[in-house]
Amino acid sequence: MEERIIEIIIKLTKFTKLKENKDIDLLENEILDSLAFLELITALEEEFNVEVQPTQVNPNTWRSVEKITELVKKLMCS
Repeated sequence: MEERIIEIIIKLTKFTKLKENKDIDLLENEILDSLAFLELITALEEEFNVEVQPTQVNPNTWRSVEKITELVKKLMCS
């Protein structure tokens, strides 16, 4: 799942170094801008058949691949 999320982010942002450094802060390093962020939510919803609620759009949730993966896993279990 984490690898697929990395692939999605790379496709949306063209930031290919994410595979080498998956712990990079996606917001602080401006890898995810507002448009890529919305596209990421849509892509995750489609890929993993989950629904991201507006209350889950907390900046800290979207800072790293690990945190995004945790959110998707949580959504898949609920």
